[in-house]
Amino acid sequence: MSEEDIEIQNNEVQRVKKIKYNNNIERPWGIAPFLILSWFSCFILGLFLIGIYYLSIPRILQISTAIVYAFAIILAILFIIPSGGLFLITMTSITGLDLLYPHGKKQVTMLVLPPIVYLIGTRIFKIKKDRLRESFIAVSNKLFLAQIEKGRFCATRLLILLPHCIQNHKCPWKITWSIENCKQCGLCPLGALVAMHHKNDIYVYVATGGTIARRVVKEANPTMILAVACPRDLAEGMVDVYPIPVFGILLDRPKGPCFDTHLKLYDVFDFLKKFRPDVYREMIDQTKELANKYEKNYN
Repeated sequence: MSEEDIEIQNNEVQRVKKIKYNNNIERPWGIAPFLILSWFSCFILGLFLIGIYYLSIPRILQISTAIVYAFAIILAILFIIPSGGLFLITMTSITGLDLLYPHGKKQVTMLVLPPIVYLIGTRIFKIKKDRLRESFIAVSNKLFLAQIEKGRFCATRLLILLPHCIQNHKCPWKITWSIENCKQCGLCPLGALVAMHHKNDIYVYVATGGTIARRVVKEANPTMILAVACPRDLAEGMVDVYPIPVFGILLDRPKGPCFDTHLKLYDVFDFLKKFRPDVYREMIDQTKELANKYEKNYN
């Protein structure tokens, strides 16, 4: 068998593997799992507070009836605040209307719920943590879109934060901190995004981990972040950068974690078209050409 035949055979094997991956790919979870488990957490909290109340009543009655009423009110507040916040989050996620309060602020409930939901989901229901993270990201994106429709925040200084694993593993150029080093060869999506860097207050950076990502956010000081990552890094990052608004895009990982991951560039373009139409109109012709080149090379 000649070298040419071997190469053709290897290409066919890779093509078949990609077809199998696309057919078997698990689509990211939507908002339902996170919201359902959040309400389940609230139910457990309610039972816990009721248990504390009934166990404490006999001793408190020996002191004063007024203290019993005060204690009941405190416990009721401890339940009403998180459940009320969760109700507003649920209604906003389902309807797409900004029913959150306070307006334009990150919901503290969304900072408290993830670790509780992850614990209950993984320990009790044996759900993979990444699936729960996907659902959390879906809810966060719903809240983001609902709030921005009402003009609660803007993309005046937009940071597009990318993971290093979208760079093709054969590429010799270092693009962390210096995306300008990209030669726009079309083997990875960076070529289509590098032209936007420092364009009308849009900043594009590649981070190799959470520490560098936090440093980039601090130095760029954005009013909004478009973050691209795997479920773990994206979910944790959304919490870490509080209170900066973040919209998350999940990567495809046809070759496994942290290796030649795939970014759907048109998801980025759709975001820019909606929130930074000035840059979208100016750059779309050039970036579309590079995006099509990337998709052709990747497939």
